[in-house]
Amino acid sequence: MRRQQQEQIDPDRLWQAAEAAIAAALDVASHTGGPMPYPVDLMGSPLQPDCLAEFTRWEIEQGCEFLIRMGFMEFPKTGKTR
Repeated sequence: MRRQQQEQIDPDRLWQAAEAAIAAALDVASHTGGPMPYPVDLMGSPLQPDCLAEFTRWEIEQGCEFLIRMGFMEFPKTGKTR
């Protein structure tokens, strides 16, 4: 039970991470002229926008999973699993 408690994200922080994930994907797509990248893939990359800096990879993963559940984002169609 303790592990589940540690893996929960505060609802406000989840919303902030989701907003940052969308902003990052839009920013990189605008900058590169390409499609929107999956925000988690930007974490630690040279293209990582500043808006992701205050979040951990786990928080951005949670934000992306939330956006997928809500229908605002699709899980990337790649050969690798997350």
